[in-house]
Amino acid sequence: MIKAVIFDFNGTMIFDSDFHRRVWFEFIPRYTGRRVTYEEIDKNMLGRDNASILRKYFGEHISEQKIEELTQEKEAAYRRLCLANKERFVLVDGVVEFLDYLKEKGMPTTIATGSEISNLKFYYEHFELWRWFDFDRIVYDDGSFPGKPAPDIYLRAAAALKTEPADCLVFEDAHSGVLAAHNAGIGYIVAVSETEDASFFDSAGGVDLVTKNFLGYTRFLELEPKGNHA
Repeated sequence: MIKAVIFDFNGTMIFDSDFHRRVWFEFIPRYTGRRVTYEEIDKNMLGRDNASILRKYFGEHISEQKIEELTQEKEAAYRRLCLANKERFVLVDGVVEFLDYLKEKGMPTTIATGSEISNLKFYYEHFELWRWFDFDRIVYDDGSFPGKPAPDIYLRAAAALKTEPADCLVFEDAHSGVLAAHNAGIGYIVAVSETEDASFFDSAGGVDLVTKNFLGYTRFLELEPKGNHA
């Protein structure tokens, strides 16, 4: 039985991946001279923490101060894109109704996101996430644990909900995020994808279901345990 629900945020509750792609696509070549493809961004950047990305492309020698400086610059550019495209910067269809349903049922829920604090506060206020989520139980990139695909973020989220990982349902959109959920022993994994391409997640261990929105949300809580995520 599913006893708690954990949501990734970017690309899952909002379809903002293209904003991140556009910023990284320009950001990396500007500072390193190295060109990146969207395919590379999707596999190696989306869902991962900024520090890991910056160390990969700038080198392990990069200082913590420089990581913070570049992170703030990149995320400020991302937030400007969000606000300049408000018609696209919206919660995915069915999310509000699903969250209302979970709240009514008393289902423990939280967010586990690779976003850092400035973005999390931006989302929390812009989307009024306080209606469903306790800010103190949200797990975000605070630099104290390895980012996805390491399991830490989902282990912390399950612990925050006082639930075993095997009893949790995770919603993810990124290859690295699905891998992190597997690594954490999450019992149920639903991928949110605008293309509904399940094969994209095969090399990350696969998922129980792929959806492009949260409409018909009761189906998510009816998933049968397969025992393949332990």
